[in-house]
Amino acid sequence: MLADIPTITPMPMVGPEANSAIMDVVTFVEKHLAQFSKQYTGSNIKNENGLNQELCKLLNAYARIECCFFIFDKESMEDVEKSNSPRVDFGVRVLPINSEFYNTQESFFAMEAKRLGQTKKTREKEYLIGREEDGKYKHCGGVERFKMAIHGKNLQFGAMIGYVQANDFHYWQRTIDGWIDELVVGKISSCSRWSEKDKLQLLNQTASTAKYRSENSRQNGSIILFHLWVNLYPDHLKY
Repeated sequence: MLADIPTITPMPMVGPEANSAIMDVVTFVEKHLAQFSKQYTGSNIKNENGLNQELCKLLNAYARIECCFFIFDKESMEDVEKSNSPRVDFGVRVLPINSEFYNTQESFFAMEAKRLGQTKKTREKEYLIGREEDGKYKHCGGVERFKMAIHGKNLQFGAMIGYVQANDFHYWQRTIDGWIDELVVGKISSCSRWSEKDKLQLLNQTASTAKYRSENSRQNGSIILFHLWVNLYPDHLKY
C-alpha cells in the first residue's frame, strides 16, 4: 500500500550533469510513463517485447504532437554496419531538422527495459545482471549491458525502463540495492565490477512513476543511468 511506503528524502545528484537534450528526453519519458500506466495497468500485455512496442508507439505519438526534436527507435542497433550488432530496446535520435547537432543515424540516448515482478526465479535479477544458460553466461542483464558498453558504448547517459508488475517502487529499490550489495562482496557473480555508486538514488516518485539515478562504472570511465519506472500493478490504482 502506498500509505505504508516510508517517506524517502531524494539524494543529491552526483557525477557529471546531464545536458539539456538528455534531460528533455528524460522528462518527456517520465511524463508519458504516467499515461502509459493509466492505459496498460491490468492489461493482458505482460511480456517485455509487447510492452516495449506499445510504449514506443505511445512515446512517438506524443513526440509528434508536442513537436519534439527527437524520435524513438525500437530495437535500435548499436552498430548498423554489423548484422549481429547488439540491439538496445529504445534508441533516441534527433529529427533531421536538427541534424547540425547530431548525426541523425545515430542514437544520442539509449534505453533498456526490464520487467520487475512476474519473472522466473532464474531471471529475477535480469534488471542488473545476466545468467547462466546451457553452460554459458548470457549477457542479458540491463544495467550490466551498459556497464560493459554493450549498450551506449559512446554515450555518457542512458536509461533503464522498469515495468513494475508486482509489489511497489520501494520494494524494488530495496531489493535491487540489496542485490548490488551482494555483487559488491562477490556473493553474486558478475562479469562487471560493482560498487556503492551503482545503487539507485531517488529523484522523484508518484503513485504511477518513479525516477532514480545511478553512476555505473565501466572499464574506461562511467555512465550515468536514469531509472524510469512505471507502475503496472493493478493494486496501486486503489489508493
